[in-house]
Amino acid sequence: MRMPPGTFAVDPDPSGPPYVLDESSGFLVESGLSGTIVLNPADGLGLEEHPDIAMRRGYCCGMDGEWGPNLACKCGAIIATLYSDCYQVQEVRLQPDAVERCE
Repeated sequence: MRMPPGTFAVDPDPSGPPYVLDESSGFLVESGLSGTIVLNPADGLGLEEHPDIAMRRGYCCGMDGEWGPNLACKCGAIIATLYSDCYQVQEVRLQPDAVERCE
């Protein structure tokens, strides 16, 4: 797990698809939204799996998020990505344009 339960962080780097070729390394790198809010998977309370089963894809142990956001709010808005497969860091990333910080 990247984040302990009950904590969050804002990642300033791009996260998720689309993936673009990094000319200097020759690797595909994430170029999705910057500023995603990173949570422990246990803190994604009330989130539901994407209604389109294709968006819930993964490998042997869970969802991989490689096609983009795969979690929805109860209202149906697609707002987060769960990374829960065994080959990756376990986390939920909220889309920065889909949530508001309450004070």
